Amino acid sequence: MEGQDSVRKKTGKIRRTAAAAAAPLLLLAGEAVFFYYYSVVRFPERRKEKTERQRRREEKKQEKKPRARFEKTVQEGVRWFLGQEPELVSITSYDGLKLAGYYLPAEKTAEHHPKNVLLLMHGYRAGGLTDFAGLYRFYHEQGYDLLVPFQRSHGLSEGKYICFGVKERYDCRDWAEYAVRRAGKDCNLYLSGISMGCATVLMAAGLPLPSNVRGIIADCGFTSPKAILKAVLKRDYHLPAFPLMNLTELLTKWRAGFGYCDASTLDAMQNCRIPVLFIHGEKDTFVPVQMTLDNYMACSAPKELLIVPGAVHAAASLQDPELYQKTVLAFMKKYEVTG
Repeated sequence: MEGQDSVRKKTGKIRRTAAAAAAPLLLLAGEAVFFYYYSVVRFPERRKEKTERQRRREEKKQEKKPRARFEKTVQEGVRWFLGQEPELVSITSYDGLKLAGYYLPAEKTAEHHPKNVLLLMHGYRAGGLTDFAGLYRFYHEQGYDLLVPFQRSHGLSEGKYICFGVKERYDCRDWAEYAVRRAGKDCNLYLSGISMGCATVLMAAGLPLPSNVRGIIADCGFTSPKAILKAVLKRDYHLPAFPLMNLTELLTKWRAGFGYCDASTLDAMQNCRIPVLFIHGEKDTFVPVQMTLDNYMACSAPKELLIVPGAVHAAASLQDPELYQKTVLAFMKKYEVTG
């Protein structure tokens, strides 16, 4: 009996030790799965009618967001854009997804003058139309056709995974080719992106693009998926990158088919030949201003830099519309080919 008791005690001790050792590993695995779903997987669309309580809760969340004070301007801009009845268009991505977007032609183009087109790429988990809401009317009245895609896994476009520009750069290239087919082989095409959309257009600059691309407007973009996710982990969760990001990346590669280091804006900028206007809000706490400065320093093409005083993330055009509009218009006109 004493021998059996001794064996039971040893067995129990081993089990407790194993459980104690496994607990941190299980916790880490759970954190990796959570961070993967939180960062990469598309959120399900809400189709149910919202209750009054849910609406109030969402309004409170909106009020806490950095751009909250511009909400009225944003909604007015979206209403104006949709009120022009833009055409819903689509393309098929290189990996078989149906990507949707809106095309709004300028009202008039001077005779024998090439069309001017702006391809506007929105940011991470944005609604698709809100990021450029303060600019639609201005650009349109200046004579620019507007091509406004929903990035893959956003809005009306298909897709399950958000790839932080790694796969989206190819979508940007394909939309640029669509714009040229639509507006004519002599058109002036400009790529503009905000936040993840900015990373998308900068990474696309590392691909063969139509010769019609005259310039890039790069507003508050990050340098790589790894860099921005590392910053989010530190800022929002107070967690070190290792080993959580390593585990999350393994899961991301397996499920979503891309790695955090598969593409970066810094690599694309080192060989860039397209003029770039870099823009960032001085008070951006989501994407550090330093990332735009790093992109600017890496860029080998003609380049300009605008840091908008007091502007939070993705709100430079809302914080100081006059400065923003004046700067981007002068930049585009500088590289416009008139025929």
